[in-house]
Amino acid sequence: MKGRNSLLPIPVEPELKGLIEEAAAKTKLSQADVMRCALRLGVPELVKRLNGSRPPRRNFADYLGLFSGVVNRNRELVKPSRVK
Repeated sequence: MKGRNSLLPIPVEPELKGLIEEAAAKTKLSQADVMRCALRLGVPELVKRLNGSRPPRRNFADYLGLFSGVVNRNRELVKPSRVK
């Protein structure tokens, strides 16, 4: 659909609305232009931060090894399950 604008209504907090209005006044851009520029600059950074910032997940046995007083059994001594 060339030539048609897509509207994306997003509710924002009053503090964020104030920042958008302040940026629009300082840059002499419309609020919509400020939002478009902010999304272009911020979305890739958001994806980068959320995508690789998590440490790898540990299984429950590794997690228990962090506690003192918990018996740490050798995992190799446990026979594998016959159920598949």
